Amino acid sequence: MVSPVNLQRKDPLWNACSEFVGSIFYDVFKKMYNSIPQSDLIHKSSAEKWYTDMLLYEYSKEAAKSDLKPLVDMIYKKLAVNTYR
Repeated sequence: MVSPVNLQRKDPLWNACSEFVGSIFYDVFKKMYNSIPQSDLIHKSSAEKWYTDMLLYEYSKEAAKSDLKPLVDMIYKKLAVNTYR
């Protein structure tokens, strides 16, 4: 038997809600990271900036799937009422 949690994760609406929360928190994480004073002693390459952006994006996706799951579930339930009538 498949548990309701696994059904939610296979649902495209739940995945879209998770991506939405992840994208919001990506902006939060990026603003937090940019608020840290940076030194000009060692110049950052474009590859290092790209890597940092991708790392923050992956952190936000994982946070949305685990730590922010109650927020994702709340958004999912609000949207599912209108979508799955």
